[in-house]
Amino acid sequence: MGDLLIVGTLHTMDPARPRAGAALVRNGRFVRVGTRAECEQEARADLKFIELGEGCVVPGIIDAHGHPLLHGRMLAEVRLGGARSEQECVERVAKYAQLVPAGAWIRGSGWDQNLWPARNFPSGELLSAATPGHPVALSRIDVHALWCNSTALRAAGLDGRTPDPPGGRILRGPDGAPTGVLIDTAMDLVRRAIPPPQPREAEEALLRSLEALAAVGITAVHDAAAGAEVLAAYRRLAERDDLPVRIYAMIDGQGADLDERMREWRETPSIGRLTVRAVKLFADGALGSRGAALFDPYEDDSGNTGLWLMDPRELESRIVKVAAAGFQPCVHCIGDQACALTLQAFTKVPRDLRPRAEHLQILRARDVPLLKRSGAIASMQPTHAVSDAPWAESRLGRGTERQRGAYAWRQALEAGAKLAFGSDFPVEGIDPREGLRAAVARKSASGAVWMPEQRLTREEALHAFTAGGAWAEFAEGRRGAIREGFEADFTVFAKDLLEVHVDELPRVAVQATVVGGRVEYAGP
Repeated sequence: MGDLLIVGTLHTMDPARPRAGAALVRNGRFVRVGTRAECEQEARADLKFIELGEGCVVPGIIDAHGHPLLHGRMLAEVRLGGARSEQECVERVAKYAQLVPAGAWIRGSGWDQNLWPARNFPSGELLSAATPGHPVALSRIDVHALWCNSTALRAAGLDGRTPDPPGGRILRGPDGAPTGVLIDTAMDLVRRAIPPPQPREAEEALLRSLEALAAVGITAVHDAAAGAEVLAAYRRLAERDDLPVRIYAMIDGQGADLDERMREWRETPSIGRLTVRAVKLFADGALGSRGAALFDPYEDDSGNTGLWLMDPRELESRIVKVAAAGFQPCVHCIGDQACALTLQAFTKVPRDLRPRAEHLQILRARDVPLLKRSGAIASMQPTHAVSDAPWAESRLGRGTERQRGAYAWRQALEAGAKLAFGSDFPVEGIDPREGLRAAVARKSASGAVWMPEQRLTREEALHAFTAGGAWAEFAEGRRGAIREGFEADFTVFAKDLLEVHVDELPRVAVQATVVGGRVEYAGP
């Protein structure tokens, strides 16, 4: 490959030179960062240019928490996002069912009862009546609840006599029969009955997702819980050099095969653009489905304090085991009790393993010292705040200590924590421009600003999507900044992200996504 010269406004995220006028790329790395004249002086004859004009370049955007396989599957399944009622969801599924062979499973995702008039969970009655010839399993937007028809429940052998599993809940009618909604670990009762994807299907789903990520400017993604079949698919893609973006995969640590997976990846933690050196564990459920583990009951569901997806003693034991094996422990923690317990367990982990609190969604002020003591990375997702703002206070109570510590990025930053931002796609959209706007403005879809005291500056938000993500994957010495010697991962935007109006951020076009000097996406 010849030399590549980028000329214009470069926001480098390098404290020694926050802004540059040009950068020279050779053999996949930045070899010179400075003025145009300085870079041209060092360039070779076979030089190509990217002239930015009124646009800008930033270090490659990193999504520090996403689920590519789920996202890739969702792109080929029933999409329920934005549906305003249970009936609308059922109609979408029924239309899709006309295209599917009789008896085949129908899957979908994205429903959110908080958008419906009564905000109640759905039942299986309408769904069962509309889809008698197919088993149907539909994931809630947060992937912590599954809505099934009666055919799916029968296929799983689930009836009124089936007990709630540890860490899960089967919603039931007055007669004790399942309504069709399963919370957290109860979802596994049906998922086990769904035929697993074939190896080629997994690869195709991953590539669908990763190519979509590249198209919105993302150069690396942290896969937050990859099972054995996903890791195997990543390995095959990496060995063929078919990955369009970099993957930092966390081993799904909930299963009995954790020791085996860690032994497997300890031998070869990196293959091309793939790195596997972290383990993902789950403390609790999600706030939207009232599964997040809270110290006090939900404001809108007295007596319910959420669900532990893993017994707290087992969780702490696994965190210690993961750390002893030299892997980075990453724990999904949303409720205030789950966050406090996770951070307490992290205080027993060597700080150089950089334990990660995934979501850290509700952290009371009194527990912030635990964040400092543990040295945990705050792996947070800005768009969750603006999506959840219309109903979060009904769960937590307006003006309560736990509400004031909800989605509190400023609180984490001022505690000295490293911020690594992502989206948690497909729970939220994949677009980092939406994440930047959410972090800076905290505006909901209605335009209301929620908890403005937790807003970040654009530089802080951009840092969390670039240098912060690199730190979270131990790559700060080679990525996350436009710096001489660093790998040439960068994202080209049509306008300057630090200058446009905050509400314009989601509309700034992505002109190119470059990974290791290789253009993986080029806009018009």
